Amino acid sequence: MTTIEWALLAIIPFALFAVGGAAVYAVFVWRNTDRRDDADPGIGTPRRVYFYLASFVSLMMAASGAATALATLLDSAFREGGADAYADSLAAGLALVAVGLPVWLFHWRFVQRAAARTPSERRSVLRNLHVYTALGVALGFIGFSAFRVVQFALFAGAFDGFAWGGAPVWGAVWAYHWRVASAERAGASDETLAIRRMYLYTASAVALAAAALGVAVLARVVLLDGYQTALGITLAEGGIDALGVEARSALAAALVGGVGWATHWLMFARGDRGSVLRWAYLLIASLGGGFGAMVVGFGYGLYAAMQWAAGAVEGSLAEHLATLPTALVVIAVAAAIWRHHRNRIWPEAGWSSLALALARIYMLALAAMGLVALALALAAVADALLLALAERGGAPFMYEFDNWGLRDRLAYIVTLLSIGCPLWWISWRQAQEFASESPQTERDAPVRRMYALGVLCLGLMALIGGASAALYTFLSDLLADGALSAATLRELALPMSAVLPPAVILPYHWIVYRRERAFEPEPTDAAAPDGETFEPKQVTLIAPPEVADALAFALSSALGYPVEITRWSDSQTFTPLPDEGVAAAAARAIAEAPATRALVVPERGGLRVIWRE
Repeated sequence: MTTIEWALLAIIPFALFAVGGAAVYAVFVWRNTDRRDDADPGIGTPRRVYFYLASFVSLMMAASGAATALATLLDSAFREGGADAYADSLAAGLALVAVGLPVWLFHWRFVQRAAARTPSERRSVLRNLHVYTALGVALGFIGFSAFRVVQFALFAGAFDGFAWGGAPVWGAVWAYHWRVASAERAGASDETLAIRRMYLYTASAVALAAAALGVAVLARVVLLDGYQTALGITLAEGGIDALGVEARSALAAALVGGVGWATHWLMFARGDRGSVLRWAYLLIASLGGGFGAMVVGFGYGLYAAMQWAAGAVEGSLAEHLATLPTALVVIAVAAAIWRHHRNRIWPEAGWSSLALALARIYMLALAAMGLVALALALAAVADALLLALAERGGAPFMYEFDNWGLRDRLAYIVTLLSIGCPLWWISWRQAQEFASESPQTERDAPVRRMYALGVLCLGLMALIGGASAALYTFLSDLLADGALSAATLRELALPMSAVLPPAVILPYHWIVYRRERAFEPEPTDAAAPDGETFEPKQVTLIAPPEVADALAFALSSALGYPVEITRWSDSQTFTPLPDEGVAAAAARAIAEAPATRALVVPERGGLRVIWRE
């Protein structure tokens, strides 16, 4: 297998994790959906579960069987062995079609008739989960088949009947379900739109990863080919050919992934704005796939330079610096991803409280990246010092760096410190400047508190675990042998590498946390302010997406019971957050309203309560 094929296989666990996360998210949405269709329940949940599950299983059987049968016919026609060698595969495929297709037609025809009669059936979470899961599975097979077909067309792979046979079958499955989803999109609810978004952004992320990987491998092969040609050297990893199989396979991955990303992100998701899943995709692609990968590429190149400076490698400088083209490729591809997605975030956020929240997440995420690099550097410092002491029989600071492993650790430490310290310092300083300008808003922000508590929690667990392991090692050797030796230092290297980072990082963050506790809101119970208690009513809050959760929290805290949220489509509307007095006044108005249901709409300076007697 080529490098690009192994790399694409590495995406499969991520894709499976994304599919599993989509299923869990869909179940969560289903469990938390409101009961707006109680008067029109459609075919009912029990029958809905049965019919859609049976439809999905039978559809997978029929499509797999059709793809297998078509692939077998193609293999028998274009490969050696003849039809007899593929008789078993053809029989298995036809059997799956013969069983699965009638079962799917029966069950799907039933739910299609129900959906045509009943609007609530088209808005069913289970129906949309079935449709978009089928789309996701079909898209995965289409992507694999297209990659193998393009590989064959570029003379980078052998003929694969499964790919040529699967592409039309799974393409038909995808096209049909996309047509069903598009026809029913007009009456979609918030819950079904969430499932659609999960499919779109998961597909966009996986396709973007495949395309970026293909472009990076292709550019790396071309640069390395030019590098060894220009310097007249042959690299240790073997012959690098800019027109070889690896480069053409990478081109196939770039083409297929690029088409998938362009269709799902640039076309299908183009009109979607303001959803939580869209912000999650933008932040993950920008911070993780973009800026994070840029940092990794820069660190990879810097580490190679530091290795040479520390004398930790053998061979010529030209052979060792052959890693630099790889670093440059990673930086260039990651920078393009970062720039594109970052430039989408701020125009879509507009001038609102959402933009400030996203900027806060951005700064703290970069600070967390820098803190991780700094922690890894400190861990390497502890490990290197103890191993160096062990090499010299425990005599402190009396050794020379004549050990290749210690020189390599020195290069590793300098690289991480060069990345982690400035990244954390710049990002954290910006976050502190925000906090000084708006102390109550910034220091009380949930993301900032999550950052502080996350650092304290993870650091404390590492400190406790490392200290326990170090104490066990120390006492074990002392009680068993009656003395400590160089072997003890070697055994202490690992636990002490877990102790040093939190020992350095935790004190400062604990001081910051203690200072900011004054800005945390006082805990409230279920009772309303000033000892008032209100009888629960059905309250619905209509608000813009960027402030709906904060408004609902303030209102539910004042009422003493939860409220439902309905988000309006104008995500650019700016609504100021109410203070406790405004929320308390709205709670009293709801309690005094002569109705069991109330509608709350934010307006400038307050909350308007509407009811019908």
